[in-house]
Amino acid sequence: SKKSNKDDSDSDSDDDGNTQTNTHTDENKPIHPRQLQKSPHYNTLHPYMESFFKSTLHLLTETGKEPRLQKFVLSALSKYIPYFSSFPRSSKPLLKACVKLWSAPLDTSQDYQMVRLQAFLRIRQLAITQPFPFIEECLKTTYLSYAQRSKFGTASNVTTVLPTLTFMGNCIVELYTLDYASAYQHAFVYIRQLALHLRTALMKKTPESVSAVYCWQYVHCLKLWVAVLSAAVGGKGSTASVAHDDDDGEENERNDAKLGGGAGKDDEANLLKSLVYPLTEIILGTVRLIPIARYVPLRLHCVRLLQQLAASTESFIPTTNILLGILDMKEIGMKPLRDGGGGKGGKSKKGGGGGGTIRGLRLPLILKLPKEGTLRTMEQLDGVLKEVFVLLNREVDLYRYSPGFPEFSFQIVQRLRKFNKEISNGRWRAYSKGTIDLCEKHSTFATQARSTLVDAPKDVRRLEALKPSNMPSMRDRYDATVAKEKRLEAVTQPVVSSSAKNKGKDG
Repeated sequence: SKKSNKDDSDSDSDDDGNTQTNTHTDENKPIHPRQLQKSPHYNTLHPYMESFFKSTLHLLTETGKEPRLQKFVLSALSKYIPYFSSFPRSSKPLLKACVKLWSAPLDTSQDYQMVRLQAFLRIRQLAITQPFPFIEECLKTTYLSYAQRSKFGTASNVTTVLPTLTFMGNCIVELYTLDYASAYQHAFVYIRQLALHLRTALMKKTPESVSAVYCWQYVHCLKLWVAVLSAAVGGKGSTASVAHDDDDGEENERNDAKLGGGAGKDDEANLLKSLVYPLTEIILGTVRLIPIARYVPLRLHCVRLLQQLAASTESFIPTTNILLGILDMKEIGMKPLRDGGGGKGGKSKKGGGGGGTIRGLRLPLILKLPKEGTLRTMEQLDGVLKEVFVLLNREVDLYRYSPGFPEFSFQIVQRLRKFNKEISNGRWRAYSKGTIDLCEKHSTFATQARSTLVDAPKDVRRLEALKPSNMPSMRDRYDATVAKEKRLEAVTQPVVSSSAKNKGKDG
C-alpha cells in the first residue's frame, strides 16, 4: 500500500506540473497579481488569504514585549510576502509594522536584535517583490525612522543606541542600492534638506539654527548619505526587479530600467555619483560654520566622511587645509593645563606630560569639547593631535599614486617642519616626523614614476595614474587602514565590567 501511495503522489506531480511549481515559489521573486488571478482557485482562496494577512498583521502589532513570538511570526511570514502583491491594502500596514519593529527604541536586548533583523528582511522582501512604486515607500519610511532615531545617538548611550544606529544605517544602505533610480530621487530630496539647514545656519547664525547642524542627528544623516553614495558609486550595490507581467515585454524593460537593471544601470549609478559634489560641499560648509577649537571633534568627523567619499569614488577631495588648520590654533602652542585644574598653578612646561598619565579621549564619540579648558588639558591635546596625524597619514596614503603628489605634499611637509620647531613634546614630534618621512618617501616614488609617463600633465585623466598593477586600489587601501584602526581601537579600549555598566544605567 505504501508503494501504491507513492506511485499516486508521483503521478499527481507529473500530471499537474503547475501545482508543483507553485509550492516552491521563490520568496524573493515578484509575483504579478494577474498571474495569481489566472488560477482557477483564486476567487475561493482570496478571502481566506486576506483574512490570514490581516490576522498576522494584528498579531504583529499586538505582541507587545514578546521578542520570540515576534521573531517567529516575521520569520514564518517570509514565504507569503510575494502574495501581498494582490493585497495592496495590506502591504502598507505591514511595512509600517515592520519599520516600527525595526526601529523600536526601547528594547536593546540580544533577543530583540533578531527581531530587528527579521523585520528588515521582510522590509527588503517587500521592496523587491511588490509592484513599483512600493519600493519608494520603503526608502522613505526607513530613512525617516532612522533620522528620528538618530536624535538619541550620543556618546552617553554608546553601548545601546549607537550599535543599533549602525545596524539601521547598514540596512538603509542595502535598500538604497536595490534601485538606483528611486534612490537618486530620495537622496536628492534629503540631501537638499541638509543643505537648507546648513544655509539657514550660515545666514542667521542663531543658536537654534546652529544647533540644527551641530548635533548628532545631522552628523548621523551625513554619515548615512556618505555610506549610501560610497556603496552605490563603488559598485557594491545590488539590483532587483519589480513585479511585472511576463507577457508584456515593454513593461518588463521599463520596470527593469526603474530598478537599475539592463542598460540603464550605469546611467543611474552616474546619477548617484552626481550627488557626491553637493554632499561634499555640505560637509565642507559644516566645517566652516563655526571654526573654533571647541568643535574640533566635529571637524575631524567631517574629515573622515570626506576621505571616505574620496576613496569610494576615487576622486580628489583634499582635507589637508582642515587638518593643518587645527595645528594653527593658538591652543596647540599654549602650555597645557594639568588634568586636575586650571589657573597659573595648574600649568606645566610647554609640551610636558601634564603631571600624570594620559587617559585618552574617544573623539569618535563626541562632537565638541568642554567650554572650560577647551583644548588645554594634556588629555585633549594628545587625543586631538593623534587623530590629526592619523588622518594626515591616511590622506597621504590616498593620493600617493597621483602624478601631482609631490606638489600636494609640499604644503604638508613645510607646515609639519614648522610644527616641530614650535613644539617640544617628543611624542607629538614623533607623530610629525613619521608623516614627513611618509611624504618624502611617496614624493620620491611619484617623481620617478611620472617621468616615464607618455601623456602630458594636462592629458592625465586618472587620479591614480602612477599605481602599479599589482598594488591595491584607492578604496582597498582605505578599507584596509580603517580595518586596522578598528582592530587597534578594540585592543586598546579598556574593558568595562558588568557592575560598572549597571551602575552607569542606574545613574
